[in-house]
Amino acid sequence: MSNVFKLLKFVIKTRVSNTMLAILIIVILYSIFTGLELMKSGVKIETKFPEYYAVAYATFFMTFSAFSGGLAVLKSDRDYLFMLPIKKSRLIFSLFIAQIIVLGTAVVAFIGFYLPFLGLNAWEAGVSYLLFILFITSISTYVGDLPTVRKALISVLLAIWGISPYFGFRYSPTAIFFGHAISGIDVLFPITILSMILTIRKLSNVSLEYQRSITREGNAEFKNTLKFDRYKGLRALYYLSINYITISGRSGGIGYGIRYFSNRIKLTTLLIIMTILSLIYFIISWKIFFAYLQITTIVVTMISISFFYSFTQSSIANERPWLSFTSMDPGKYLSHFSLSKTISTFIITIPLILANVGLYLIGGKYAITQIPTLVIAFPSFLIISFYIITRFNIIPQMKEEGVMPGQMRGRQMFFAIPIYILIFISIISSINLLSGIIASMILLIISVATLLNKKIWRNAALSLVENGYI
Repeated sequence: MSNVFKLLKFVIKTRVSNTMLAILIIVILYSIFTGLELMKSGVKIETKFPEYYAVAYATFFMTFSAFSGGLAVLKSDRDYLFMLPIKKSRLIFSLFIAQIIVLGTAVVAFIGFYLPFLGLNAWEAGVSYLLFILFITSISTYVGDLPTVRKALISVLLAIWGISPYFGFRYSPTAIFFGHAISGIDVLFPITILSMILTIRKLSNVSLEYQRSITREGNAEFKNTLKFDRYKGLRALYYLSINYITISGRSGGIGYGIRYFSNRIKLTTLLIIMTILSLIYFIISWKIFFAYLQITTIVVTMISISFFYSFTQSSIANERPWLSFTSMDPGKYLSHFSLSKTISTFIITIPLILANVGLYLIGGKYAITQIPTLVIAFPSFLIISFYIITRFNIIPQMKEEGVMPGQMRGRQMFFAIPIYILIFISIISSINLLSGIIASMILLIISVATLLNKKIWRNAALSLVENGYI
């Protein structure tokens, strides 16, 4: 038994640093003790904002986990752990239990922040959170080796199910965060039991590959090669960064079937998708949520910013200094790279901006309050955060596909801070438009000053190299 715990401890430590674990535990303790104090004092929170945010974050966790899928496998697992003389069953289930613990800790830390404001008692909170964590971990593991199209379909269905409490539907896994604890538990209990049984049965039949398949990795076919005949220097950089969006993430199945991928998608393709989604948002907000437009616009802005911010900044992980920094001055390259990524992201958000303008024109006065956040604050913070991420090496470099690039570290918490600041500006703007404009303009001034300072960008480039970027 002691060997099992040693293995589990080792797997967890390879995935989460001590600093990151300490931060998550502090946030969890804050949630628990704040919740207990609120229950003792009898204070009631009248606003529904925490519930809307909690449901949005829970849906994001559920959808993202299902789409990425599989058990997380690090490079250290493949090079060391998989080579140890350990029983296959013990190794696989240690990875699965470690994933439950790591993902569960993250869920409680991020969604647990809203726990004191949800009005749950200790029993409801404990049972509902446990069932929710087991459900999203087991379902993501089970669907991990399905084709991408099927996983995308499952993710969409889970997303619709996740936000259904907004429409008054109580029987959803996220209903526990929207004041329907009993209904949520009634749904979570059977689907969690079912998903856990199916996942454990599937894990029992998994075969781990201990050797890298050179044949499989060495016969890649390259299609649609990009051509830069008409572009040189900065023009080539802007052409690539604006016209093609890099999306990185984890996909695949269990064991060696998992891969950490990075794909380029044409800007026009994403723009078409975003236009369709913005049109759907416009129609639903107009016909269903027009009376709750203030909350609706904030939630949509929050989800959009989180998504765009994540894949825009993750492009840093694909940088190759040996190639890019030798083509021009490193500081000049990084500053223009951040600007080009900001421009492409802003272009993608244009349909959402126009949808908010349209809602304002038909009488939705709160829709216009999100314009300063989307037009000014968000692009400005992309540049600022791009510098911070490169200067302090918050995102590890992706050196090869097939494995996760590294463990969760404490400094990676700074990756999420800009999202919370932007959400705060979004809320402030919805309450007082002038205050939102002022806050956004302050960010704009800081971003322009950051962008024009080539020295700090050169230091950021050197920091990437010193911290292992090659």
